[in-house]
Amino acid sequence: MEILLIRHGQSKGNETSTVQGQTDEGLSKLGKKQATELSDCFKAGDLNAIYSSDLKRATETARPTARKLNIKIKIDPNFREASFGIWEGLTYEGVKEKYKVEYSAWYKNYYVRPGWFESFDSHFKRIKKAIKNILQIHKSNERIAIFTHGGSIKTQLAYFQKLKGEELSRLTIKNGSLTSVEFNPTTQYEKGKLIYYNKEVIKNG
Repeated sequence: MEILLIRHGQSKGNETSTVQGQTDEGLSKLGKKQATELSDCFKAGDLNAIYSSDLKRATETARPTARKLNIKIKIDPNFREASFGIWEGLTYEGVKEKYKVEYSAWYKNYYVRPGWFESFDSHFKRIKKAIKNILQIHKSNERIAIFTHGGSIKTQLAYFQKLKGEELSRLTIKNGSLTSVEFNPTTQYEKGKLIYYNKEVIKNG
């Protein structure tokens, strides 16, 4: 089984450099264009199922591909971005000014999070749980797309690439990019193999 982790297109929060987390805003004008462009990368038979985070920026990105392939989107809240707590709704510049110490620690090491954040461990475990569920439901020769978030994809890169917090902090997951993990012929999560990540198939800007 191949699982494609797809980051949503540019959101309204991305456009304004606003901390989003689980704040539920949709795509920007550019993001909607990116979602349509992304659907052009797939043709009939390319995907067997489409899953999405329940947040609008993910479902709105998934919709053109689902419509084109005539596949119903399966919503799973476990694929959500991490909660950023009291930072949500603030610009990143505002966060750097108001929470200088906490921001600096997190910016340097992705695993280090202030108390109002969802922990990295919690975030990773719910993404893992959702993927393990997919591995049990679907056949080993299927290709599954999951429309999700940058941080959610980073949890999987951390596991399959054994990345340190400092390495994750330097890594930016592009809007609309693809990350591929293969589990053939296994259905065991722990035996998955990262094939590629951050593959850009649309224009970012």
